This record gives sequence, C-alpha cells and structure tokens, in this order.
Amino acid sequence: ISLIVMIMVACDSKERVKAPKQGQSMAVPGQAASSSHNVSVKEVIQAQSYTYLRVSEGSKEYWIATAKQALEEGMSLSYDQGLEMKNFESKELNRVFDSIWFVGQLRGGATQRNDLVSPHGSEQKTRVKDISVDKVSGGVSIQELFSDMAIYAGKMVNVRGEVTKFNPQIMGRNWVHLQDGTQSGNNFDLTVTTMDAVKVGDVVIFSGKVVLNRDFGSGYKYNLIIEEAVLLAEG
Repeated sequence: ISLIVMIMVACDSKERVKAPKQGQSMAVPGQAASSSHNVSVKEVIQAQSYTYLRVSEGSKEYWIATAKQALEEGMSLSYDQGLEMKNFESKELNRVFDSIWFVGQLRGGATQRNDLVSPHGSEQKTRVKDISVDKVSGGVSIQELFSDMAIYAGKMVNVRGEVTKFNPQIMGRNWVHLQDGTQSGNNFDLTVTTMDAVKVGDVVIFSGKVVLNRDFGSGYKYNLIIEEAVLLAEG
C-alpha cells in the first residue's frame, strides 16, 4: 500500500506534485498512518486527477487525497495507511495545504442519499427540497419511476427535474441528481449519468435508460438509476 501511495504522489500526472523543497517534509514509513482510521467527510474538492477530502476523525480535522472517485460530503470512510506531505501545492486548485495525507485505498462509502444502498443493505435518505416541476409530455415523474420500477427496467424514458447536485467526470461520466417534487415512499431523488453538463438549480429534461440494481462497487449500489442519458431541449 505504501508503494501505491508513493506512486500516486510521485507519478507524472495532470495534477503534478512538486518535489519537496528544503524544509518540506514527507512522512517516512515509520511516520505513515498505519492503524485503521475512521473518518467522516466534511468537504469534497474534485480535481482532474485527485479527490481532496476534508475529514474529521474524533476531535481532529485534516485533509486527505486519493485517486479521483465518486465521494460526497457525509460519507463515512476508513483507511489503513497514508503518506503525509507538508506544504503541498496544488497548482490546479491554486492552493497550498499545510498538511495532507495521500491515501491509496479508502473503504466504506455510506452516505445520506435515498438511492444509495450501503454494503450492509440499509437504505439512506437525503433532504427533500421544496421543488415542484411538471412532468414532461410523454415522460415519467420520479414517483412513477420508483412506483413501477420493474415496468420501466431497461426502457428509455424522459424525465424532467431540477438539478440538486452535479458531480462532473467521475468514472468517465457526469453524475446528476434530480428532484421534481414527487416521491414514492422514501424515493424522491433520481440519479442520472450523462456526458452532458448542467448546473445546480437548472430545470432539465433527460432521456436515458432505466437500470435496476446497479452496483458500481465501493458502496455505490443503486436500486434505480438512469444511465447514458442525453440532455434534451424544451420543445
């Protein structure tokens, strides 16, 4: 794991890591985090190659970085080993971290979202927003999708909703969360993967394929998700 972490820090990637300057320290194996660390994610910054996380562990808060992946605020994660860099400069973020731990492998991923099932099988919830969006003509509402999942499985559908979250270019796709003010039980937030870019607050129409029981690994298991979606213009 130490080798993986060092390669991640030292490799010639789009997010370049500068060699330590005089007085800048990097943890040696004896100083590296070696016991299990259980952390809660307080802030996420997505860069081109890395995901930066401000985490809390007990009464401490600090920054860690890992290879880019779909992580969100509120997640509970754990790791065994990391490598510390002090005065680390990210040119992409135009920011210097006084101290940051580069972590090769993270475990966990349970977060407060209604469509994400944790590895233990318990369904998580997110906040319902005060949204009211009319269903697109010939399309379906979020309530209809989750009420009759088996009917829509594998079919192409059109759905209109307000963007409540947008995470770009993770695992080669953009991740969009939609709400339209309708719900079926605790399901009111729809996840869509697409190559199109949108902004939080946009009211949009997506056309995509309904997929059930989609498991991306790392705790990302969806009861229902719309994949390979295309952004449609209002007509």
